[in-house]
Amino acid sequence: MKQVFKHLLVVLQNQPDDKLVLSRALTLAKQYQSKVTLFCSMYQSRGQANISEQAAQYQQQLLQHIAATQPLTLTPVIDICWQQPARQKIEQLLAASDVSLIIKFLRPKRSLLSWFIPDLEHYFISDCTLPVWLVKQASANAELNILACLDLDDNSTQQHRLNHSILTIGEQIVQQDNLHLHVLNCYQADDYSMSLPYDSNHGFAPLPDIQQQHTRKLAPYIAAHDLPADVIHLSEGLPDNEVPKAVQHYQCQLAIIGNSHLHDLSSVLFGDTTHYLSRHTPCDVLVVKQLS
Repeated sequence: MKQVFKHLLVVLQNQPDDKLVLSRALTLAKQYQSKVTLFCSMYQSRGQANISEQAAQYQQQLLQHIAATQPLTLTPVIDICWQQPARQKIEQLLAASDVSLIIKFLRPKRSLLSWFIPDLEHYFISDCTLPVWLVKQASANAELNILACLDLDDNSTQQHRLNHSILTIGEQIVQQDNLHLHVLNCYQADDYSMSLPYDSNHGFAPLPDIQQQHTRKLAPYIAAHDLPADVIHLSEGLPDNEVPKAVQHYQCQLAIIGNSHLHDLSSVLFGDTTHYLSRHTPCDVLVVKQLS
């Protein structure tokens, strides 16, 4: 699997939240000796006469902040753009570089209309194949735990690989930081009362034990990643409800979730689990796609 922390693209917005995003990114860069590219779009201000001076001033502020807080072995590349829309420039940047992880502050939706207009967050979650770390306000959790969220309902090879990627990334983070990794799988005890298999000799077949099925499905992951029993959690319910509850219960500062449904137009109109969890999980969220 590609080294996730090899080259970080940090998407800034010339806002006060930039300091929090920089703090997350620079800490990772120092731990993993990552290359860092800082990107900021000033496209909305492109008509101002002094835009180039603003860009130069902002770049100097970034360099001063880095030098004062987290001096790095490798000097970050800074790319401030105002000639092109942010997404267009980012797509060009990704195509021309070896960026392995995107880090961005998750900004709140400002209006009802904004929910129906694809923004950069939607692009990073649903269209970009790279993992994206969505930063939120500093967590109040005292413990340093990470929650890796698996999907065992999907039996496809792609989802199987994605689950392994989620666990591998979680292991990389906890090994580096001496944190604790929790693994969550959600399941639903479906109602089979109207569709029980019937045999003329034996009558109705018993209901399948859904929890037991998921326990068996977890076994290969437990063996492959040498996971202790006390970090494995099976939770009955929808991920939309169970993941945020688990984050609070286990005092997690990061939840790692997967998205195997890229380029899905329906998520713009109706949303999906990944988008919902990105916004409603009370900690940072790392969205992982199928990694090569």
